[in-house]
Amino acid sequence: MRLLGSILPGPRDASLPSPTGSDYRVLVIRYERIGDMIMATSLIRNIANALPGGKVDVLATPATAPVLEGNPYVGRIFTLNRRSIRSYTDVMKQLRQARHTVMVDGRINNPPIFTSTPLLMYAGRARFRVGAHGDKKPRIYNVPVPEWNRVDHYIEGSKQLVVPFGVNPASVDWQPEIFLSPEERTRAEEMWKEAASLVSFGNAEAENRGKRLLVNLSASEPKRRWPDGKFIVTLQSARARFPDMQMIIMGLPSEWASVQRVANAVRALPAATPKLRDAFALVGTAHLVFTPDTSISHAASAFRKPSLVLLKREHRPYAPYNTPGEILAWNEDEIQQLPHERVAKALAKLLSDFGG
Repeated sequence: MRLLGSILPGPRDASLPSPTGSDYRVLVIRYERIGDMIMATSLIRNIANALPGGKVDVLATPATAPVLEGNPYVGRIFTLNRRSIRSYTDVMKQLRQARHTVMVDGRINNPPIFTSTPLLMYAGRARFRVGAHGDKKPRIYNVPVPEWNRVDHYIEGSKQLVVPFGVNPASVDWQPEIFLSPEERTRAEEMWKEAASLVSFGNAEAENRGKRLLVNLSASEPKRRWPDGKFIVTLQSARARFPDMQMIIMGLPSEWASVQRVANAVRALPAATPKLRDAFALVGTAHLVFTPDTSISHAASAFRKPSLVLLKREHRPYAPYNTPGEILAWNEDEIQQLPHERVAKALAKLLSDFGG
């Protein structure tokens, strides 16, 4: 890292030049999880709005690139498969040819800098590199911003990354966003119509009256996966109180058996979402969302959907940003120990507060 810091181009300490002309190009580097990329969309938007062309390029992964589809603030998307040496060499060549003026490391948590990040910056030869690393050594960034305190929300820490572009973080919107195509919305609406048919029995008035609750079973890690049985008991209680509610149950393709089991127990539609965009479309067309701590909770934030999120207490800085609803912070060793009574109470409150 010290060697890389010493050979990176540009001045040791710098301020960003004023963004003028089409040759002033910015790359935001964010190649981690889907939820991280969703949170980064507000950073991308606020940097893009400070540039003449109104767009920034983004370095993503095959898993996270779909988050950016249709985003008007994104120019070119570079896709890095972090498990492939060939992908690294290909992306490095692409970055060298792209000639970005500024590269922004959107990652602000531990470890502060991936070794691959300065390698990519070196390959791209950008003279200005923005990142949250304070004055620590090695100096990878020559336009450093204060580090995140790890107490406030992650997006609060990310706000410092726009300051070098002349943006006042307090004067802009920081809500993440995802853009759906008309075709994606249409497909999702058809699924909600099918979900309504399970409870309306051909009654058009009931079909239009019932609220839409999207339930996501899957989590990114087993320790965040709540058991099917507890989902069923909780949702049966909600169904008894709101018999006309339209409900869709979704999960990863590998959990299709669980999706069907839960859906059949609560008169809900089991939804196959083989593509990430399919899941996003269901979130974007739902009225309410119930999910463990996962990328779906951040998608709900991007669509401003009231949500019930089951969140490990220590992960509060990574909660969905500025989202109405209920954050149920659990402190048990495993989420399996979270009592269904607590969740049912929180879901009832969500439905009462936002289901009218």
